[in-house]
Amino acid sequence: MLALCLSLLTAHAADSLQLVLNDPAGRTGPEDKCDRGVCSTLLERINAAEKTIDFALYGIRDQNDIIDALKRAKERGVVIRGVVDRDVKHRNYYSDTEEVIATLGNITDDYNSDSDKARALAKKPRSTYEPPCQRPKGFAGPLQCLGYDLGDRCLIAVHASREDLAFQGEIMHNKFFVVDERYVWTGSTNLSDSGTGGYNANLVTVVDSPEVAAWYTEEFEQMHRDGRYHDHKFSRGVKQARLAPGVDVEVLFSPQDKPITTKVRPLLQRASDRIDIAVFFLTHKGIAEDLILAHLRGVKVRVIMDATAAKNGYAKHNLLRAAGIPVKVENWGGKMHAKSAVIDGRIVITGSMNWTSAGEGGNDENTIIVHSNTHAQQFTAWFDNLWGQIDDRWLTRDPDPESMNSGTACTDGSDNDFDRLRDGEDPGCSVDPPPLPDSPTWEIVAKEDGHGLVKGILDREGRKVYLMSNHRDYAYATVSTVAGEEWLCSEQQAQALGYWRYPE
Repeated sequence: MLALCLSLLTAHAADSLQLVLNDPAGRTGPEDKCDRGVCSTLLERINAAEKTIDFALYGIRDQNDIIDALKRAKERGVVIRGVVDRDVKHRNYYSDTEEVIATLGNITDDYNSDSDKARALAKKPRSTYEPPCQRPKGFAGPLQCLGYDLGDRCLIAVHASREDLAFQGEIMHNKFFVVDERYVWTGSTNLSDSGTGGYNANLVTVVDSPEVAAWYTEEFEQMHRDGRYHDHKFSRGVKQARLAPGVDVEVLFSPQDKPITTKVRPLLQRASDRIDIAVFFLTHKGIAEDLILAHLRGVKVRVIMDATAAKNGYAKHNLLRAAGIPVKVENWGGKMHAKSAVIDGRIVITGSMNWTSAGEGGNDENTIIVHSNTHAQQFTAWFDNLWGQIDDRWLTRDPDPESMNSGTACTDGSDNDFDRLRDGEDPGCSVDPPPLPDSPTWEIVAKEDGHGLVKGILDREGRKVYLMSNHRDYAYATVSTVAGEEWLCSEQQAQALGYWRYPE
């Protein structure tokens, strides 16, 4: 009887929430197919829709089974509404988006929101402030002065993009469907030949819950009905539900719910045993700090990151490696496109949000936190399999994402590194490929004078204050560890420890 009850509970959990995890093995390129679970689960829901379909999509490309299913649903009387992304030039990244808009109708976008912000930024004087760290040669974008505490030493780096950054519009980056006010299909998987087509590593969450569906509908209405996108949306407060015994979910929307600040970072900070992360972009400096501190307190941390994203000037994977965390950069033809993690064998984080400042602070995104041992075990098995597929040499090096080192990247007909060159056109696929561009450098230094570290001192009134290396009195301030003063690795660390910035 006990075995039967456990079986029924497991079945209920599986029915109420499914994790669909795509392993890109076996795909040799993007395909207009819907034979992987990340696609077939959506196709099934569209074909079974009776009343309504609402979707928020980054765009759609070469997924004719899905497009045809949406057309049939409309023909049989299902009310279909949609939201898509546009940049400040009114463009959508995916080639079939315009056809879908014309065919289905009743689809809105974030163009007006982006245009309004572009005009406001154009009127605003550009800041001339330059942070107090030396700009790396060949990097023109905004500077990040980084410091991470390794105990008796500091890990120091300066990150920036290679090109100066111009505002192109914040992104309506969701990939979710709400069907018949009951089913939610969401995750990291774009509706494309590489996403739902199965070429990328991705994750989809399918939820059967009118309560969760109502949360997503409310978010959809803010965009579609009210025209509110990005930082104009309202937070509706805490969204938590129990879907089945042992299966609890929380849902957060970006930017209004601040998922990284309010949930992702606290979960990483409380981890006690293991953290496994599968992620496309990881540029958030706070998350990097949390992972380093977790590693230092004995938590086993592993990260799989995308090869194209590893070329980003703000990518944090080399800093994690420097701190001793094993990070593998994938060498498939497709991408590591998930935005997910499993913590302590019981919590799964997933959704559409890259682990970046833009993912939390500007883009329209959704994040699901799943509290479930069963789903955590499923994720861990998927992660272990992917980890084993990637050769250990990519623990210390980064493969060129469009080269012979990256699976079928030179024969898949895809521009894998976004340089507008495909396969044999790309120098990386030549017999004598050029080296990858240099990444920003880092160094590990002792906590002592001569390295430009932040000085945490006591002022004349005994108040804790800190001085950056560009402060006019920096050279005259001494750090007395006997008096409780200390060398600090970053301004963020100083503020977290209760220091106030010393006035100029």
